[in-house]
Order: sequence, then C-alpha cells, then structure tokens
Amino acid sequence: MCTIVRIVLKALLAVTAFAVVVVSVCLCWFYFYSGDLPNFSALAKFAPDSPATVGYQCSNSPVQVIPSTFVSKNLQNAARAAEGKNDEVLARQISFDLFCDSQSRMLKRHVLEYKASVQLRWRFTPEQLLTIYLNRAHFENDLIGVESASLHYFGKHASDLDIPQAALIAGLIMRPSRDSPERHPDRAKERRDEVIGEMLRNGVITGEQAAAAQQSAIR
Repeated sequence: MCTIVRIVLKALLAVTAFAVVVVSVCLCWFYFYSGDLPNFSALAKFAPDSPATVGYQCSNSPVQVIPSTFVSKNLQNAARAAEGKNDEVLARQISFDLFCDSQSRMLKRHVLEYKASVQLRWRFTPEQLLTIYLNRAHFENDLIGVESASLHYFGKHASDLDIPQAALIAGLIMRPSRDSPERHPDRAKERRDEVIGEMLRNGVITGEQAAAAQQSAIR
C-alpha cells in the first residue's frame, strides 16, 4: 500500500513540476517575448521628443506627430475623460491598431492584440501611451493624429486648443464619421458636451468652465 502511495505522490509531483514549467514558459512568452509582435521601436516614433513626420503602416500618407509637451493640457484631460481612458484602455486601443495590416486568423489576432497591450504598459510610460494614442488617432477625411485634426477643424495647433475644442477632438476619436462636426454638427455637439461633462466629473475643470464650454459653438 505504501509503495502505491509513493508512486502516486511521485506521479503527482512530476505532473505538478511539468505544469509549473509549462505555465512559466507561457508567461515568459506572453509577457516578455515580442518576436511575434509588431516592432515596438517603430511605435516609439509616435512619442517623439520634437515634432516630426513619420511613416505609418496603416496609411499611405506620412503622419504629423508631436511630443506630449505639444499636446495641450485641455486635450490630455479630454482624451482621458472620453470613454474613461486609463492606461490599460489606451494600450488596448493602440494594440488594435498595431495589426491593421495583419492577415492572422481572428482568434490568433485577438491573443496577439491582448499580449501587445500588456507589453505596451511596461515598455511605455502613461504619458508616452497617451501621446502614441493621440498621434495615431484616426479622423474623417483620412486625417491621422490630433495635430492634423486640430489644424483641419480649428486652424490651430493641438497645443493651443481650448476646453470645448479639445473635448470635440477627443470625442471624435471613437466615432469620427458618426460624430463629424462637418456632416453631423448636432451629434458632434452632443458628443463634445458628454466629454466636457466627464472632464467636470474628473475634477479637471470647474462647473463654470464646463457650462461656458457647453454653451460655445462647435466651430
């Protein structure tokens, strides 16, 4: 009887040890191996130290990118208020875009997207993630990046946006065509005012600022 028990215990230990090895290998692949992911160094170009024009695999045209210091505080606050964008959400949104030209099967692509989002959070700072997200944001008329969108909609740089303008740009990112201020100004205003309301709830603007911003014209 004792012999059988020892055999069973040894078998259980062997299975446990094997399971630990398999789990460790899987975790290392998931958190540290990036050979099956897009090049993160190319992504770093979207968080530059100075304004630049860079190539973008999801567009045939070069993209204007700006550093975080060129993104107005209003726009930073509005972007985080829109859709409750914390660092995890930002990394997830960026990861979706990394595979825009991928031919992978749906399940594999979802796994790689999630894996990329996890690695993004420890490769880039929260400030860098927000900058990358804003510089890669898609708008209508094939516009990419908040600098191009700011110049198109308001004729000013992203560093100069006031509260309602920043809220409009941030609100457009998720649904640029549906909430277009050029084609659907009513929807655009409704969406902008939602973002302003979230900014107020987040404590980054006052009630007086929120009221004034919501009463302002779209453009």
